[in-house]
Amino acid sequence: MKVQELKFPTSWNAQAMFKKFETEGAATLVVEFPGAQYGTELPLFHYPRKLAFQYGFDALSLEYGYQSARLKPEFDDESIHNIVSDLEGAFQTIDLSPYKQIVFLSKSLGTLIAGLLAEKLGIDVKHVFLTPLSRTIPYIHENNCLVVTGTDDPVFTEIERNQISSARMLVIDGANHGLETQDPMKTLKMLKDVLEEVDGYYKELR
Repeated sequence: MKVQELKFPTSWNAQAMFKKFETEGAATLVVEFPGAQYGTELPLFHYPRKLAFQYGFDALSLEYGYQSARLKPEFDDESIHNIVSDLEGAFQTIDLSPYKQIVFLSKSLGTLIAGLLAEKLGIDVKHVFLTPLSRTIPYIHENNCLVVTGTDDPVFTEIERNQISSARMLVIDGANHGLETQDPMKTLKMLKDVLEEVDGYYKELR
């Protein structure tokens, strides 16, 4: 496997570092959109990435400008616009032509960014939305996607879940916005449930 580090300018006067994992002949690319404070090195990205490798997929781990600058996340419209604009510019230089399928795997704030970016780029992507935001709901309706959330997520409650009742969705009992709980053994079981659902989704893409 070939691993490349790609650097791109951002609106925060800091270069974002993307990491691309490539295998020869890969026809599917999984692009990882981190959460506001949940990086792609953490379990909900690390283990799905290993699943992707098992299926011969490539992976691209993203970083946002404020993360590169080591600043606290901002959730205002201007900051979100800047993140999407930065990524749009970066993707203009990334060759996607080898891939027949592109999957956007995103968490929390990343689910909104992923939806907005796919719209901006005008490309057909499959989405895996982990712990989405309410503002992600229009993109859930528009796409053939997988949604994973928890019953104890205060950001995406039963009210939001009822709005996407027709979507393919895994709701993990007792899981919070991090898809975890205070009990580490239960958290490991939750992670296993997430991986099994993502694995099933990836199998269908082969």
